[in-house]
Amino acid sequence: MSRGPYREAYLWYVVLFLTAASTLAYIDRQILALMVGPVKRDLGLTDTQIGLLVGLAFSLFYCAVTVPMAWLADTRSRRTVIGAGILAWSGLTALSGLARSYLELFLARMGVGLGEATLGPSAYSLLADLFSKERLPFAVGVFAAAPFIGIGLANIVGGSVVQVLENMPPIEVPLVGAVRSWQMTFFVLGIPGVMLALLAWTIAEPSRRGRAKGTELAQGAPWSDVIRFMRERRAFFALHFLGFLGLAMQGWTVFAWVVEFFVRNHGMSRADIGMAYGLIALGAGLPGSIIAGRIATALLRRGTPDATLRLVILATCVMGPLSVVMPFVDAPWGALALLVPITFFMSWPPGLGVAALQAVAPNELRGRVIACYLLFVNFLSFTLGPLLVGFFNDSIFQSEAAIGRTLATLAALNYPFAAVCLLLCLRQFRSALQSSLAWQ
Repeated sequence: MSRGPYREAYLWYVVLFLTAASTLAYIDRQILALMVGPVKRDLGLTDTQIGLLVGLAFSLFYCAVTVPMAWLADTRSRRTVIGAGILAWSGLTALSGLARSYLELFLARMGVGLGEATLGPSAYSLLADLFSKERLPFAVGVFAAAPFIGIGLANIVGGSVVQVLENMPPIEVPLVGAVRSWQMTFFVLGIPGVMLALLAWTIAEPSRRGRAKGTELAQGAPWSDVIRFMRERRAFFALHFLGFLGLAMQGWTVFAWVVEFFVRNHGMSRADIGMAYGLIALGAGLPGSIIAGRIATALLRRGTPDATLRLVILATCVMGPLSVVMPFVDAPWGALALLVPITFFMSWPPGLGVAALQAVAPNELRGRVIACYLLFVNFLSFTLGPLLVGFFNDSIFQSEAAIGRTLATLAALNYPFAAVCLLLCLRQFRSALQSSLAWQ
């Protein structure tokens, strides 16, 4: 059935457009993880510097603009915010190819953080106005599959491209000069964003549902209302944010370093592991996110209001032990086999976590509530996840080959912490759902 004045086909066109935009953002970010070796070699970097480049360089700019972008999502045209953001981060990805030093590359990669900062709050706000509460988890689940689509495509295509370019001499580019394989890769990735940005204006700005107390769109609810709303539900938000921080920390640790783990510890080529992990991300991560949304929708319709968090707890309890064991498997294909269920369940939390927040927050606060979540969880996980691997390798285990022990150690810390926080959060979530009705 269609929602309001919109046909079903249009609703899913919006979902697919937003998913494509998010996929492109993740490709632009993830591609650097495939080029750790070449970048380290050409710029003379350590694992810790790579960790900062993959994580902090992105999260700094993301942190700076997430809240202003969320305010725009609550008060201005969301399709305009999304279109401008796609154009900006694609251009900055291309500029990364001009970098000749670590500082230049760090500064250019800071701009890629604009992608998530502009897209996330506006996209989630749009979806909440287009779909009913019962259908929303599935729509969000499709959108939340973008990281796995992007990571899959980046690894499948990028791994082969990087391998081919690595075997070629530096390429002469007019007005730029000689560029190496990783620089050329950045140039190519910046092109598709221009076309995708233009498609943003094929999206109609939907009317905003569930606005409370007659708030005006141009002003929105004041920040004092956002602070009061979150303070009154502080136990829920604290436990929710901390639980998903633990999950995101381990997720971005894996995304940033799993390719390098198989290159160093199992002797696989970047093309081979890129193809293998890319297929796993697409074959397990993509359906996993969609299936999680389907299950949550079914449970909500059957009267289980806290279904989203219950499913995340289940996923955490399954992938935690598997993630600790995986780095110690001797055979590369055995380790890859364990990555399949790990990736499947790793795809559950992103969409379900945001769906839980959407169910609690009223329309005029939703963008900023989600922005606070993205700011806290993504900033810390993007910064610390990749960085801790480099720090453990360089300073604690003092060996590049210790990357497997590092991944297992972090999994043994992050997943139990997340499980405990989310178990404690269940009762607070049910209470927040009830009190959110009174707010409206």
